[in-house]
Amino acid sequence: MPFASTPNLAAGGTIRPYRFVKCSTAADNTGLEADDNERAIGVASGDTKSHDSANHAEDGDQISLQTGAVVLVEAGGSITRGKQCTSDADGKATAATESGTTVQEIAGICLESAASGTIFRMLWQPSQWRPALS
Repeated sequence: MPFASTPNLAAGGTIRPYRFVKCSTAADNTGLEADDNERAIGVASGDTKSHDSANHAEDGDQISLQTGAVVLVEAGGSITRGKQCTSDADGKATAATESGTTVQEIAGICLESAASGTIFRMLWQPSQWRPALS
């Protein structure tokens, strides 16, 4: 069986545009909006479900993940170009912590500086992590 270039995932809940998406642990081939510092498998496209909905997908809908090395993601706080990004509690990009004892699930590197709520370009680097520091 040939593989698609992007996963064929159904939404396990509400997913907003330009947010990090993670695998659901409750059901196969299902994605959820990523939470704080969770491993992301992609970023939802900027499409909305319909003209009267601000959501990209809702429970049971198909998720469209962006493809390519550079993706658009929404900033959850101030982001500085060149910094590594991880997910915040709302699936938005936030700067990864550079100290402390918590392992950081890095999703990519910020290519542009951005203010909270801004859509910016990020170099997608899936499954990267920064080890906990002492």
